[in-house]
Amino acid sequence: MKSDKAENLENPLERNDFTIDDFHHVLREFDKAVCEASAVSQGVGVRMAEAYQGWSTYIFARICIHASIMISNVPKSRWAKRDYDFWDFASIASHVRAILEAELLFMYLSEAPDSEEAWSAKLNVMHMNDCVKRIELFTQSDNTEALGFYNEQQSIIAERLNKNPAFLSLDSGTRKCCLSGKALTIPNRDDLLIKLGKDPKSFKVMFDFLSHYTHILPMSYYKMEPNGRGTGCFNKFDFGYIIMGMLLCTESLIKCTERLVDIFPDVKRLRKGTKSKFTLGPKPTK
Repeated sequence: MKSDKAENLENPLERNDFTIDDFHHVLREFDKAVCEASAVSQGVGVRMAEAYQGWSTYIFARICIHASIMISNVPKSRWAKRDYDFWDFASIASHVRAILEAELLFMYLSEAPDSEEAWSAKLNVMHMNDCVKRIELFTQSDNTEALGFYNEQQSIIAERLNKNPAFLSLDSGTRKCCLSGKALTIPNRDDLLIKLGKDPKSFKVMFDFLSHYTHILPMSYYKMEPNGRGTGCFNKFDFGYIIMGMLLCTESLIKCTERLVDIFPDVKRLRKGTKSKFTLGPKPTK
């Protein structure tokens, strides 16, 4: 596989130098990563653990679900039987975006907290974000009973945060943002990316590009070609996008799986590539 990556600020996933052999190699590596992540996730199961560890397993499980759906949509995948291959990047774009975004949340939640107060602040900021989203939902649906309940919960969560020394030690702007429910995490996305050694600018370009295919925005249809790009028929553009999407998600899955194994070392033995055993997936390879 060629290592030179084309620099394209408009389209960070555009690569036209992949071969069909490259595709099958990348698919095999992605398959291994999905299998190992799924096996490890199910291997953790239900057990006694620290709160931050328990919450982390929920995020990891959702990552595995998106990865499983994604690989089922990839052409030539053994995860789904079909009469034809559908070569449109939109079939996996939303899952690529979800996995890349969830990696940040998983790494954030799975980090051992400095204190009980620090963990409580982190958890209640997430609760506040969820609560405010539900208030917005029920305000639109005129569900007054649910709306009343979540308005009450919002006050309870705010009181918890305003009595938390770790939360009160944050700068006023961060506290205001968190109390408004706008923030899912205490650090912003750029700070989370920098901590993981990722470039915020590159991530934003990538995330915004994926959003064009998650939604039906102009970039996803302005360059459609008859029986080619943007139609589901095989074409070099979607072919390259799909490969790049798998490469990105393979890297994310491996990092997240390694973090979960660090938390629960006994599940390391379940990592056996495509021979890994788990439910709701293809049979292990021999």
